[in-house]
Amino acid sequence: MKSIGYTPWTFPLAALSVLTMTALGSLPAAAEQAAVQVIGNPIVHQPIHSDVSPPMRELAALPSVSRSVHVIHAPKKPKMNHANRGARSEATFAVQSLLTGPLISATQQLGFAGVDQSSQSAAGMDALDCPTVSGFVYVPADTNGAVGDTQFVQWVNLCYAVFDKFSGGLLAGPFAGTTFWKGFGAPCETDNDGDPIIQWDKVHHRWLAAQNVFFANNGFAPYYTCVAVSTTTDAIGSYYRYVFLQPGFPDYPKWGKKGDVYYQTQNNFGNNDGFVGVTVCAYQANLMFKGNPHAQQVCIVDDSNGTLFDDSMLPADDDSPGPSSPEVLLGAIDNFIPGDTHVYEFVFNVDFGRPRNSTLAGVNGSMPISVPAFVLAACPWPVTTYCVPQPGRGSELLDTLGDRLMYRLAHFSGSNGRQHYLVTHSVNDAAGGVGQRWYEFRAKGLGNSKLFLYQTGQTPADGEFRWMGSIGMDKKGDIALGYSRSSASTGDYPSLYYAGQTAGDPPGTTESEALIQPGGGSQLQSFDRWGDYSSMALDGGDLCTFWYTNEYYPVGGSFTWFTWIASLKFPNCH
Repeated sequence: MKSIGYTPWTFPLAALSVLTMTALGSLPAAAEQAAVQVIGNPIVHQPIHSDVSPPMRELAALPSVSRSVHVIHAPKKPKMNHANRGARSEATFAVQSLLTGPLISATQQLGFAGVDQSSQSAAGMDALDCPTVSGFVYVPADTNGAVGDTQFVQWVNLCYAVFDKFSGGLLAGPFAGTTFWKGFGAPCETDNDGDPIIQWDKVHHRWLAAQNVFFANNGFAPYYTCVAVSTTTDAIGSYYRYVFLQPGFPDYPKWGKKGDVYYQTQNNFGNNDGFVGVTVCAYQANLMFKGNPHAQQVCIVDDSNGTLFDDSMLPADDDSPGPSSPEVLLGAIDNFIPGDTHVYEFVFNVDFGRPRNSTLAGVNGSMPISVPAFVLAACPWPVTTYCVPQPGRGSELLDTLGDRLMYRLAHFSGSNGRQHYLVTHSVNDAAGGVGQRWYEFRAKGLGNSKLFLYQTGQTPADGEFRWMGSIGMDKKGDIALGYSRSSASTGDYPSLYYAGQTAGDPPGTTESEALIQPGGGSQLQSFDRWGDYSSMALDGGDLCTFWYTNEYYPVGGSFTWFTWIASLKFPNCH
């Protein structure tokens, strides 16, 4: 969502502790839970409108517009008024030793410039200036990307571009995000409200483009989700287009794919007047990629049975074929101060034949998964998530979004039906910095939704600040983790790095990081906002090549960010 004001996440804090990483052998036992809470009462919609578009290459010739007002795009904080639960009385925030391996074995294949917000090229790179087509100068760059059979598509909040995945060459763009719905009608065609997701459906070889509408009625209801599913493998071709209602202000939406179903989550802020829960939706993908106008949307609003415990869920997103149901989700890590010893699981069972039978399990944190204790990536009194320093900027700190798991929850079906779930988030570390904590959860057997923690790792505690991570796993079991890194040290500007784990390393090992793209300047006077998410995508063509995209500044500036796209590959994956 876009807004012109933002209040930091603040709440009392008795003390901040430190945490690094705990090895597999010292993981705590799973928490005992009396009963799993399940809710139903689904909201069922068919599209308000649907059609099939002309090819994007015909729609994309939009007139240029001049730069307009500065805009910030800030996710609402669900627990701003509810983070009063206090610390877990039994939690021990111990400092553990890190398992650090050698320099990560994955190497970069391609690296090229993505969409930016500067009319000038940087270091000889072609400028792909978004404001010339969107009409807005905004922060942050919500950098998101997906890789198809022959193309890579990057969508950065208000603009997207299409690249050749074999050369990195620009095929088309940048275009305003609303180009997907040009000629479709309001509000999808007229409201470029951000928080976009671009996905590649590896099973059906189709593109999924989605964007919510928040401000068609000045921030009040009704609210919408706009969905476009490509008719072919070509991202610049035609799309089946849909618009659905949303039951409340749908902030920070995230998408996942599993079998013949597309899943969507968002924090629900009612009529833009306060957090009321999480909306979890399922869409009939098998009808949508055929253009069927009767494709259903089935949503459940989870208010945690009145406690508002559940928030910021991520739906599992398949990187390899698997069954459509049930869908696993993870979230709700921000309920205890200074942190927690659990990540919370949810299971969504959707029944399109009898949609009223659809249910969501794990409500009110009733399916906890024990993990090593962590401290939320928040800063000393008054506590906010604005923690990350930059060279020469003093108190102008960047937001970690340390109150939530970071997109995606990557799912891979391995050998013998073993299910792997990878996710990351930002935590305070033992050296006073911020680290990337990552998890590999597993389930035994196709269709099994009972997750357990297999391993967890963390980037080193060395005084650096690492945040805005995204993670994935290839078919050999190699793990790639991309993120931003910065500190106050001279020349240590926000830059793109990657780390991870080579298959066969001891569980919990995080290999030493490597640089993807150096930053050359700090972000100035931009409301301290730095991304809502970055993107690690796995190439379905070989299930080996990772594609990572994130933002940086080649030179210091205000509202003049650039983005970079890089492909990575481990040597043992063929």
